[in-house]
Amino acid sequence: MEITEQDGLVIASVNQREAEESAWKATDAPVDVVRLTGSENVDDATLAHLGFVVRPRWINWVSSLGSSEEEFVSALSGTERRNIRLGRRFIQDEKLRVDVQVGLTEPLLDKFLVVYEAQVAGMPRGKNIAREWREQLLAAPSEYTSVCVYSGTTMVAGSLWWMRHKESILQLRFSAAFANARSSRVMRAAYVQAFEFAREAGLNFASLGNDPSLFGHIVQPGLFNFKSRLGFTAIPAQVFGPTLAGEFADRFISLRSLSDPSLVVTWGRHRGMPLIWPTVMVRPGHDLLVLSGEPDVGITNTYRTQGFRESRLLTVPG
Repeated sequence: MEITEQDGLVIASVNQREAEESAWKATDAPVDVVRLTGSENVDDATLAHLGFVVRPRWINWVSSLGSSEEEFVSALSGTERRNIRLGRRFIQDEKLRVDVQVGLTEPLLDKFLVVYEAQVAGMPRGKNIAREWREQLLAAPSEYTSVCVYSGTTMVAGSLWWMRHKESILQLRFSAAFANARSSRVMRAAYVQAFEFAREAGLNFASLGNDPSLFGHIVQPGLFNFKSRLGFTAIPAQVFGPTLAGEFADRFISLRSLSDPSLVVTWGRHRGMPLIWPTVMVRPGHDLLVLSGEPDVGITNTYRTQGFRESRLLTVPG
């Protein structure tokens, strides 16, 4: 058994024998999660018997763009349609400007990084990933499109999109906004503008990017809400490349270092099945597990689960 800490989360990695013996109970370490090594070789029934939840390492959020904005937006809830209208009204009232630029330039990227780093600084476990990717982004500028919102010459919100023509996807790589723009729903308006650009470019799908399948540690449940309510469905990210493959088999011991509630996107019917784009998104596949210290099954109703096969609550001590 090995004990590690990842951004405040204490993980005990165990093999199958140690899992069967509950080896983590003999340590004084404040274990939050027990993780089974070699889980790919263990069947679902055994994992469930040992109390492990199996999830892909990464998920990707995808949606069909439809033939028009009207068709796309009509599938959203009334609340989300209103949020888009409010974002556009704020842009109009504040005399902001939405700018779509094909190709990524160094000055634009550096303006975006100012906004991105300000947003990351306000996160409890924020990671400055866009800064780490700066040189790689600039190495292939023609593959990217930006949709940014400006007040005069100052960027107040920005999003960088990867044009994946082979898969017919416009995929979000990074986005950020200053606090006032975020609270005013400006990003929704910018995203809808990006979707219209994608249709005009002949792309059939949009992606809101990759996330870890655990919401409540590095990324938070609010991000799950934002993406799911905007009509996007989670699929295993490994469908787009082997670097995103793999799984975690976790047993959640405590929410001490996680939010309450936290969300886990589990494999559902996808585990061990062939994953082919775009057929992987035809019908619901993942399951949603809600972790909470409160044994209230109504908590699951807080989250939009359209696109998920099923959802359930797991009570975990705080």
